[in-house]
Amino acid sequence: MIFNVMYAFYTGCTSFMGQNRGAGQRKRVLKSYFISLFYSFAIGAILGGLLFVFGRQFLSLFATEAAVLDVGMQRIRIMAFSYMISAFMDCTIAASRGLGKSVAPTVIVILGSCVFRIAWIYTVFAYFHTIPSLYLLYFFSWTITSVAEILYFVHTWRKMVREGQL
Repeated sequence: MIFNVMYAFYTGCTSFMGQNRGAGQRKRVLKSYFISLFYSFAIGAILGGLLFVFGRQFLSLFATEAAVLDVGMQRIRIMAFSYMISAFMDCTIAASRGLGKSVAPTVIVILGSCVFRIAWIYTVFAYFHTIPSLYLLYFFSWTITSVAEILYFVHTWRKMVREGQL
């Protein structure tokens, strides 16, 4: 549910960046990215915080057994603080799409959010065999993918400015 709210800002980011790029408004293009990033990060932090605080009540909508609620809270403790990190990854992917670049961001997200996670399961999770070690893969894969996506976006932005495309 949190991701769906955040996704609205990613969609807006792509749309506004594309429109402003088409209108030749370079400053507005970058402003659209930063505004979308801020709002999606803030929503991830606020809703993640609410999920953390009211996690047990939320989980009780689906289960009543204490053991199930305890395991669910293990996931919530990690995920509640990970959503805001995903804003950097997803908003930057949306920004790259707004610049007309979609292949490289797709490859980066497949490597960071799929291949890395498989490697994590066969290494870190295989070593620890705990629920937290499994759910931490989200935080780490989103962080690594975010860094790669931001580096790609900055490189693409500078290249487009240099070549007069923005």
